[in-house]
Amino acid sequence: MNPLDGVKNYQVYYGHPTAAILKDMQNYDLVIIEPLHYTKAQVEQIKARGTKVLGYISVMEVATWNTGLMSKLQSGDFFTRNGQRVHYSEWDSYLTNIASPHFQGLLLTEIQNQVVAKGIDGVFMDTVGDIDNEHLNNPTVLKQQRDGLVNFLKQARARYGEIAMVQNWGFDTLETSTAPYVDGIMWESFNADTIKSDAWSQNMIKKLQAVDAKHSVKTLTISTRLSADSHKLAKDSGFIHFHEADAYVNWNAGLVTRTQDTTPAPVAVAPTTKPAETTTTKPAATTTTKPATTTATKPATTTATKPTTTTATKPATTTTTKPAETTTTKPATTTAPKPTTTTATKPATTTTTKPAETTTTKPATTTATKPTTTTATKPAATTTTKPVTETATKPVTKPVSAPKADASTDKPTESKEKEKADWKQEKKDKKEKKKAKKHAKKHAKKHAGKHSSSNDHHAAKGNMCGKVKHKTAGFLNFFKF
Repeated sequence: MNPLDGVKNYQVYYGHPTAAILKDMQNYDLVIIEPLHYTKAQVEQIKARGTKVLGYISVMEVATWNTGLMSKLQSGDFFTRNGQRVHYSEWDSYLTNIASPHFQGLLLTEIQNQVVAKGIDGVFMDTVGDIDNEHLNNPTVLKQQRDGLVNFLKQARARYGEIAMVQNWGFDTLETSTAPYVDGIMWESFNADTIKSDAWSQNMIKKLQAVDAKHSVKTLTISTRLSADSHKLAKDSGFIHFHEADAYVNWNAGLVTRTQDTTPAPVAVAPTTKPAETTTTKPAATTTTKPATTTATKPATTTATKPTTTTATKPATTTTTKPAETTTTKPATTTAPKPTTTTATKPATTTTTKPAETTTTKPATTTATKPTTTTATKPAATTTTKPVTETATKPVTKPVSAPKADASTDKPTESKEKEKADWKQEKKDKKEKKKAKKHAKKHAKKHAGKHSSSNDHHAAKGNMCGKVKHKTAGFLNFFKF
């Protein structure tokens, strides 16, 4: 049986999890995550009601931010052309040589540590499409890379059994080489307005249907526009569809209800408790490091309760992590409107309601004037585009300014010690958050930038190489526009 049998809906999310997100993930048949951000316990929570989980691994590229893997690479693990490594400056990654036995071993170790050890059901193999895009015009190299990929898949099957394996792009490679070894393939930029009028796409739909009939390989599609039309087209083609309007670092809450439960839990739980439980679990969740993630995508009810927890203990931390955003240029197109609205409301709630409670340790005057002025100006400009990994750029400033205001009050020592404790906690997590931030930024750029660079599709058409195809598509789109 194909592990993807019965999957009717799914979502891709590369950001950090929160309690509310983990709960909402249980409503999907399948989720694709960045395993570096998850513990085994969190994975088990997602799977509690039968949700399947795939962990992201890049197969044909290694990004420079992944210093752990980069440090293990040997010269033969990089693909070279005319003696030079192939570098993608857009997302700062290098094309790899999947035919290298050493590199295959590194990938197998990654699967063991990040997927199998955490109880994740399978692997989502990104960048497989690079084989077709980069080597289509060189039959010898093309065969060598495809054979290397097949050898890697065979080893993975031998070591880890029937784990789910899904490749991203590489339609020709699927048809000629990998179909017997994978369970699914992803087709990004599956937008109805282009797919319906494009002969190559129509032909590819038929090919994928034939591969599914012969090898049981499911097709996962993703659209970025015309959600309803694209969903219908995918459903009519027998594909599993997901509409992603934002970057993959933003969780789209409440989109689906469980198609069926595999545990005795009542079916009514999903629709009735989603709004209520989102509100109640949000404060309980230890998500002070990533508050912006939820506020950017969750409903207003979530945002209303969010300040309750954060302002009481760390007024400076919650508001200052957002200005640390250096990645406004990445998903600016989708997240710019949301941050402005969220931060404008949040300071207001903090100033009027919470200060009353926090005055026991900090004077009402301090909370009402200082934090509010800071949050109203700073977050509104740059907030919550990449809340996932914001870290202590501002917390350094906050602990200094907050004690300054408290100096004129009755309890300056207690407030100062509390601020120092908060600052030390932020400093302790700084290194890990910084790495995670860079990681999420690269994912966002890769998937929101790389795949949207050619809105129609990324696989090469006919005998055209990927770059020529992209140029042709851009040329035609210019006149079409």
